[in-house]
Amino acid sequence: MMRIKKARQILKSLADDTRLRIINLLGKQELNVTELCEIVGVNQSNLSKHLARLRLTGVVTDRREGLNVYYHLRKPENRAHKELVNAITIGLSELEVFKKDLEKLNKSKKGKGIVKTVEVRNE
Repeated sequence: MMRIKKARQILKSLADDTRLRIINLLGKQELNVTELCEIVGVNQSNLSKHLARLRLTGVVTDRREGLNVYYHLRKPENRAHKELVNAITIGLSELEVFKKDLEKLNKSKKGKGIVKTVEVRNE
């Protein structure tokens, strides 16, 4: 069961347009900082601060490969966490800015092909 403090921290971390856009993109595929910067249109320093906030609240996690750091959505710890992430990746998927970000992702090197909205499952 999610504690109220944890829920509040997650909700606070979602209260930013850039972080919502990051979550939307990472709901589709793993991306590194450079790729996210290109799609979202912010500088690396600014993006890194947003990613750090999302990582500290347990929304995203990372893996290192050489000099690159790749980010992806963290597997939800419980149903409440899962529903919060789904509210963004599915519930807000029709927002114009989210659609434009996904178009950019599809045009990017890693994003070739069709990107679908996928529900986060708590397996």
